[in-house]
Amino acid sequence: MALPWDKREFGSWREALRAHLLDPTQLQVLEQMVETGQAASVEAAADMLDWQETVVDPDEHMYGA
Repeated sequence: MALPWDKREFGSWREALRAHLLDPTQLQVLEQMVETGQAASVEAAADMLDWQETVVDPDEHMYGA
């Protein structure tokens, strides 16, 4: 869960993937999602993580906003 003082490296997994900003560990997360069948492609995995950031676990949820 993100905390208000946590600094994010990038605002979107999909945009970071397109811009080649992901480090090897972050790219491996996407590749593992594909390997385990959670996503059809690394792009789809990035979209899923972006969705989770905004819908499933938004920062505001913790504060009741």
